[in-house]
Amino acid sequence: MNSTGDAAATDMTDMQDALVSPVEPTNAEEYEFDESKDAEGSIDGMAFLTADPHKAGYTGPQSGIAALKFLRSLPPYLPISRSSPLTASEDQNVPEAHSFPVSEIRRYIDDYFSLYHPAYPILHEGTFRARHSVPKPKDGSWPLLYNSVLAIGAFVGGPNTAENDLPFFNEIRKHLSMDILEKGSLGYVQAITLIANYLQKRNKPNAGFILIGISFSMALSIGLHREFDTHSAHNVQNTTPFLMEIRRRVWWTLFVFMSGAQLALGRPSASLVGVNVHLPANLDDMNLAVDMEDLPPESLEPTAASCLIEQIKLAKVANAIHDELLTHRRPSYATAMNLEHDIRQWCRSLPWYLDENHALEPRLEFPKRVLLWRSSNLRIVLNRPFLFENIASGAPLDDSFQPIRSCLEAANECIRSISGFVNSMQTTRRGFAWYTTAWLITAGFVQATCLIYSPSHKLSPGWKNSLLQTVDCLQLLGSSLDIALRAREVLQNVLGFVFEDDLQSHLRNTIGP
Repeated sequence: MNSTGDAAATDMTDMQDALVSPVEPTNAEEYEFDESKDAEGSIDGMAFLTADPHKAGYTGPQSGIAALKFLRSLPPYLPISRSSPLTASEDQNVPEAHSFPVSEIRRYIDDYFSLYHPAYPILHEGTFRARHSVPKPKDGSWPLLYNSVLAIGAFVGGPNTAENDLPFFNEIRKHLSMDILEKGSLGYVQAITLIANYLQKRNKPNAGFILIGISFSMALSIGLHREFDTHSAHNVQNTTPFLMEIRRRVWWTLFVFMSGAQLALGRPSASLVGVNVHLPANLDDMNLAVDMEDLPPESLEPTAASCLIEQIKLAKVANAIHDELLTHRRPSYATAMNLEHDIRQWCRSLPWYLDENHALEPRLEFPKRVLLWRSSNLRIVLNRPFLFENIASGAPLDDSFQPIRSCLEAANECIRSISGFVNSMQTTRRGFAWYTTAWLITAGFVQATCLIYSPSHKLSPGWKNSLLQTVDCLQLLGSSLDIALRAREVLQNVLGFVFEDDLQSHLRNTIGP
């Protein structure tokens, strides 16, 4: 199956069935949505666990929802129980933002910069903290930016049931108006980008998707995608090195968020045509000063920008994969192998401190792990169409075919790595649990699909063990994130059907009777 002849034959089939992307088989009006209410059929922020979304926005064939639908389509046609909406409580039960004591506000800001900022350094910590006691930006963006930081800090650092972020989200709502469409500033791009990412985590992915589109358009309007001269002898008002570096961070964080949301929801990717802004420098915030004349040499050690730099490179590969899947639903064999090579080459080029076996301090270890698991997720998404096509044809599952083998290997590696890391942790914060759960669900659904389709396959014992690990890990993550428990229920249904006695024994041994 790995021979040149097989590859050529496969490519001939590709030319016949992948030249034109098929029309959508559903009613277009079904994709209209309303996320202002906690509707039963609305999709979760990961676009994974809503099997029958109704009026919930368009999700393409690359989304997790498509993978769940495929799993449900296999005998025994497992039902996915409907749970209560994942979004937060009604506004009338939410306290006012100004009612929080100063100590809690400080904690939320600290959690933002310790748990979120090392992965997405869209702000400069020193500048943000200084603005508590100095005049605020004149562009009017401060209320949005300030409450975005508080909402994200409260969310990522809080336990599963905590809703301390909602008062700050309500404040954000008060300041989101048509006025912002008539303005354009770095502060507004930062604020709107953060709000968009927050809304996705709060299971309002369509609202977040629209906002990040606004942020992207505003970023283009103020030239964030362009590099500006910081040492022009003919321009006394040239851009400072500090401002240029912050602009780089903001643009590329926005790009990473857009790439991730578009891939998760199966929607077309944004173009980088005309973009020449440099990647951020590998520097910590403390190495950046407003009055610096030049940037210092880049650090050879891990910094708050390290993971963002590598996420940008991976997101560019992700966009290429996404474009191919949107065009052809399944890439050609040769294209898939080339894109797989790009992912592996990205892995090989990572700096030494981002190696999985090299432990970093927690604030940097968590984003490093999410980054590495994102690459496994990308390998799964790239190769999963070959697996599903094999299963849909009714043929024996051919794990010797390279794309299918790569998909299975990536799923197994992802589950092994996540389970091992989560089991080594004493507590799991909600922000970290969100990403961990997303990658774990992707990998778990691959194993579950294979197990349902071919329970007597030679690899089925390994799939079963991986799924048991996944179920256990989702149980642990469920203490921080309710969607993890819903995913656990889906996978338990699969295991219960195929290995009912083994599952019951395992559950008794791990979580008690």
